[in-house]
Amino acid sequence: MSDKDKALQTLHTRLIDSRDGYRQAREQLGDDDLGHFVDRCIAEREGFHQTLHEALSAEGVTVDEDGSTAAALHRGVFKLRDAISSGPGGTYAECARGDGYLKSAYDDAIEATDGAPRWQFLVEQRAKVDATIKEAEALA
Repeated sequence: MSDKDKALQTLHTRLIDSRDGYRQAREQLGDDDLGHFVDRCIAEREGFHQTLHEALSAEGVTVDEDGSTAAALHRGVFKLRDAISSGPGGTYAECARGDGYLKSAYDDAIEATDGAPRWQFLVEQRAKVDATIKEAEALA
């Protein structure tokens, strides 16, 4: 497997992790004021995932639709529940922290695709993730 394919598959997994983390946050929050922020992030991550998935499929790269085991354990056992119980500020901080991993995966994928026009959408998606991180940090 090429470095490019590996970086793109990792990004694909991180997108699933991010989306699933936001989904769990949404379930935990109920009708809380954070709902609009979280709903927007879920929709955005689903769109990013779909675009990347289609691009990978077009190149014949097989991807798993499951997130990482580590992220599932993280969400299921510790941090998210603790962040939510600490109030909205903790939830926003946890969103920013989690998306930091996603941003790093974008950096690796962008470097691995070396600016190829076919993968330009990664730069645009990364910019949106970065904006979400800054928004969450400001709200925390």
